[in-house]
Amino acid sequence: MIHARTSELSTRLRAGEPVRLSFHYHTREISKFINSILMKLLSGMDMAYLQGPVENILREMIVNAVKANSKRVYFQKKNMNILDKVEYEEGMEDFKSFIVDEREAIVSELKLNGYKVELILKQEKEGVRVLVRNNNPLLPTEEERIRYRIEKARKYNDFSDMYLDIGDEQEGEGYGIPLTVLFLRNAGLGEDHFSIRSNGKITQSAFTIPYSIHPIEFKTKIQDQIFNEIEGLPSLPEYINELQTLCNQPDVSIVDLANKVSFDPSLAASVLKLSNSGGFITARRIENLQDAIMIIGLKNLNAILLASSARKILDDHFSEFRDVWQHCNKTAFYGRLIAERAGRTAVADQVYLASLLHDLGKFVLLSVDSQMMDWITSVSVKRKMRTSTVIEEVSIGISHSMIGKIISEKWQLPDYIVEAISYHHAPLSASEQYREIVYTTYLANKLCLIEDRKFDFFFFEDEVLKHFGISSEEEFNTLHDELKGCYEGQTEMLFKN
Repeated sequence: MIHARTSELSTRLRAGEPVRLSFHYHTREISKFINSILMKLLSGMDMAYLQGPVENILREMIVNAVKANSKRVYFQKKNMNILDKVEYEEGMEDFKSFIVDEREAIVSELKLNGYKVELILKQEKEGVRVLVRNNNPLLPTEEERIRYRIEKARKYNDFSDMYLDIGDEQEGEGYGIPLTVLFLRNAGLGEDHFSIRSNGKITQSAFTIPYSIHPIEFKTKIQDQIFNEIEGLPSLPEYINELQTLCNQPDVSIVDLANKVSFDPSLAASVLKLSNSGGFITARRIENLQDAIMIIGLKNLNAILLASSARKILDDHFSEFRDVWQHCNKTAFYGRLIAERAGRTAVADQVYLASLLHDLGKFVLLSVDSQMMDWITSVSVKRKMRTSTVIEEVSIGISHSMIGKIISEKWQLPDYIVEAISYHHAPLSASEQYREIVYTTYLANKLCLIEDRKFDFFFFEDEVLKHFGISSEEEFNTLHDELKGCYEGQTEMLFKN
């Protein structure tokens, strides 16, 4: 139903007809509906790569409009004069908690008082104009603060400037306009297209998606540090490449393989651990490498070679970020199980390895500035962004997905791993050849992020859910519960910390 309706609206918009949507509050359903229209609109303009920035800019505008209307509801409810400067300052102290704790009451009051927000999308000469209106004028105090924040935001060179300037303030406070300006500038949309105006009756914020844009290239201090870290990572050991070559030979000697594996104690331990895990049925405990390789097979051995080597290098350089591996372990477990349950057993092993390595780039980002990365994560979660990669791109100049891609190419990992690392947050951009692996990795990763309260079902790409035959949140939750049950019952896992 949503797909059909949003397709109709995006078609009308491309035909030159304005599209108008009116609502009282920004629910998850409304956000999903608007994001679906945006994706179809941008795809039609051959600008799907702008989905993240545009989605977040628009969300900031809508949130601000709803918040402005909610503020009126609050002051009426408290019988306080919003125009009185002293009462305004007093009221705003409690308003911050009111808007979080009294959500249902706010929605009812907004409807009762006729406060609404209107989204308008229309084609103009330069591009598609995006307007958000709420039926309340700006207060002098609000106008002053907005003007100050816009001017201040335009002085930031990158996100690190903003972080250092306001990072100590209450989480998320005052970030809306600076984030919007940075998104506009660094996505190539142009911050000059953004405006917030009031005519005494309504307040309107607006920006333009130009038909032709030229994304700017910018460098940050953190970006330089990141590339230095990547440059400092060693290549995979030569004997690993030799082992992989042996694994691909049809007449390979198991004895030769076992002898070479034994040169690396940690690799030998991983092979033995896998052969004795719940994934392989054996009548006895496997204690020598020849038997272990016979049990797990050359395909799994090849996967172990890559995963163990990658992990050893990263552990040597970034040993303090073990929680990233815990996330990757669970993602890999979920990924293999999803593939098997969906009847995609042919790619189950590839999904496992791709999922295990999907967050390679996180290690480098965290090593450069873990405090800032934690802050980026908290801001993206608090502001309900679909993924932190968008804010990484517009603030640092590179996302953890791209960093992971660069590392995986440096290590000459298989193409399907490079693809999964590159697009585990943007599955629709994956090539047809590796879409199955990328979709499964994406689904497994997001399931884990939901458990960490960093993602929401309503942010899922519909195409991926459809691909796995998931048509409702209930079906999704059933799958999730089954996977969690299997994970909790698993006593031994490869690379378990």
